[in-house]
Amino acid sequence: MTHPAPGVPVGYSFGVQSSDVQDSDPTAVPRPGFDDAAARFALAALDGPYLPWGAGTMRPAGLVAVCNDVVLNRRRRIVELGSGVSTVLLARLLTRQLPPGGFRVAAVEHDPRWADWVRAQLAREDIGADVTVVHAPLAAHPLAADDLAWYHPAALEAGLDTALGGDPVDLLLVDGPPAWQDGRGLARYPALGALRHRLAPGATVLLDDVERPGEREVLRRWERETGLAFERADTGLAMATVPG
Repeated sequence: MTHPAPGVPVGYSFGVQSSDVQDSDPTAVPRPGFDDAAARFALAALDGPYLPWGAGTMRPAGLVAVCNDVVLNRRRRIVELGSGVSTVLLARLLTRQLPPGGFRVAAVEHDPRWADWVRAQLAREDIGADVTVVHAPLAAHPLAADDLAWYHPAALEAGLDTALGGDPVDLLLVDGPPAWQDGRGLARYPALGALRHRLAPGATVLLDDVERPGEREVLRRWERETGLAFERADTGLAMATVPG
């Protein structure tokens, strides 16, 4: 979840495969998902201090879809590209459900000031013991499309090794780096190629902001290159499961 410019599973039906909507055709209408109003009600179970929601924050329906996957599929090793409200809400959810040491979250952030804010918020709420905010500045990357910067390879790999202790990832949430500016639509493309070796069989892969042309093209490339079949609904997310 990019920074601003937030235990009961609900409404888990996610959507249709992108291959069923003509390879993420922008004119196709996804199956209705869990709406934002109902999602806000569900997220109220994760109450706590106010969080700074903004234009870059995941939609409430998308956050509920992520929380549902965590709860229903027992996700315990999570990597999030882009940090913020979603990081704090995931930490609240997992801390309330599991004992200390029962999970690990690595939230990757390119902006050092925002990374510091997320760390401080986790500390203020005393929910950060099993969450690592990895600062990885944007840099040239061998998998980048259109020469767009992605997370610094060495910083990313070192941070994930420290955060996860070598454990495989069972949920990858791709909501960074920022891709909304003109010319940056493919900024998130390297994620799956760079991190697939870390994914456990049966892991969930999620991409946010799939209503945008750039993310739709990222999905097309991922599906073509990996064989994964992504589902999407009007939550803003697309979801696939790694074969296991």
